[in-house]
Amino acid sequence: MRLLIVSYFYEAPAGGGVIVARLLAEHLRARGHSVVVLCLDGCTEPQPGTVLRMPAPRGFQRRLDRLRQVLLFLNNPGLDRHFLDKALSLTGKTAPYDFILSQDFLGLRVAASLASRAGIPCGTTLHDTLPQQVEVGVRNPVLKRVLRTLSRMRDRSLAGDLCRLDWIAAVSRHVAASATTWLGAGHPPIHVVHNPVPDRFRKVELPTPSKAPRYLFVGRLSPEKGVDLLVDAFRRLPADHRLTVLGLQGSLRQQIVERTAADPRIQIHPPCGHLDMPEVYARHQIVCCPVMWDEPFGLTVLEGRASQRVVVGTRRGGLPEILEGYPRTVLFDADPKDRGLTVDRLTQALLEAPRRLREPLDPISEERFLGTMRIGAVVDRYEGLIRKAVDTPRDRGSA
Repeated sequence: MRLLIVSYFYEAPAGGGVIVARLLAEHLRARGHSVVVLCLDGCTEPQPGTVLRMPAPRGFQRRLDRLRQVLLFLNNPGLDRHFLDKALSLTGKTAPYDFILSQDFLGLRVAASLASRAGIPCGTTLHDTLPQQVEVGVRNPVLKRVLRTLSRMRDRSLAGDLCRLDWIAAVSRHVAASATTWLGAGHPPIHVVHNPVPDRFRKVELPTPSKAPRYLFVGRLSPEKGVDLLVDAFRRLPADHRLTVLGLQGSLRQQIVERTAADPRIQIHPPCGHLDMPEVYARHQIVCCPVMWDEPFGLTVLEGRASQRVVVGTRRGGLPEILEGYPRTVLFDADPKDRGLTVDRLTQALLEAPRRLREPLDPISEERFLGTMRIGAVVDRYEGLIRKAVDTPRDRGSA
């Protein structure tokens, strides 16, 4: 099949959704499909394969971080039209497609419009809890209301595009439930297709108990990820404990750098490539995901489980779902209104984590759970959904 994947930040430093887009493109190509990716130009991590790069509007070409924020918050028909025009120009020079797969909520409108104009089916991976929670961690009440209002307006403007699709692949039961409730009657079929974990994470050297346990945080340095709470809680731990923060850019970056400068036990590093992440897990025993929002999935949590690490996290969003039945889990309840109480609970969870490393794992149970998230099994699901949509008769011009 001839497939077009729309992923605006496909070549940007990888977050969970970008990693999944790259894995799907790679493995669908390996199965003989023709895969073209439509993304933004100017990103810093060029990817292999056929990639169509849309130039950003003037003023954003060197500020893709700002462009991401504008796309997230503002219902801007002019910006949508700009990218649709660029997409039409680029895709018009390539062979026609059988299916369009959106891997980015920000690019959903362009994907749905391209499919409608071509009279071909279109689906999306939904990596977001709906409505989106962009105001999490903002302390200024006025700014918080403004961000929530703007985000809700943008979300509502995209609801019609979601309902035009042939299907939605939600990355967790939590995300599927939020989409079902938010979209209401008339939504397309919603399937739960968990994000994949490559086999290399299951081959990581097994962790061993240590008197000097090493903790790991991977993600954006922003309030919803709870990294500031983690740093505060970790500083209460014994002197022989160590914490590594692999941080993407985020609003708390400078604050975290300043807070950790006087504590040599905490090391902050820029993110590394996804292929190198198994080596990172091999150097740590405990993975931390103290999120303060309804995390849609939590790829780091899944990778931690696949590599048999202890996982510390909050009972929010899709995290409990990924950690279901996993004995090396320490979940705690975060209280967004009481920072001190949340830090206390997180501290206790961090102290408990090294003891959970001794919990035995049932290989059969783990294989049963993780087997559905093997990259091959996940690609099977997508391939089946795509093929069914392609084989279903449709009126040209409808999508």
